[in-house]
Amino acid sequence: MKQLIAALFLFTYISSTTEFHEALRLPLLFEHYAEHKTKVNDLTFWEFLTMHYKTDVAHDDHDNQLPFKVPGHEFTASIVALPAPKVSLIESTLSIKVTHTSSYREAHFESQLQDIFQPPRI
Repeated sequence: MKQLIAALFLFTYISSTTEFHEALRLPLLFEHYAEHKTKVNDLTFWEFLTMHYKTDVAHDDHDNQLPFKVPGHEFTASIVALPAPKVSLIESTLSIKVTHTSSYREAHFESQLQDIFQPPRI
């Protein structure tokens, strides 16, 4: 059952991302290979594919009817939307007692400063 569902998903994905009408023309590819095979006995299928798809030279109009030979003008984009992960933050309190120790000692010279700002005495 899992294989059937996997095959169904694969078929759905491939038919939506490729030009499906090109896949329907695959029998033409095998017929054209059979024609070449009658002319050249030792022609392998890989050599046939290389001859027709690696080079841009079309031998006849029948070559342009092969599947995936002429590029299509469709645009296909696969978009997958994943749900955002749930993140929970735990509030924690951390109490730190801060003490400042310094070797500098403040000196208050208020009495001396007040004497400076006194009006002159006569």
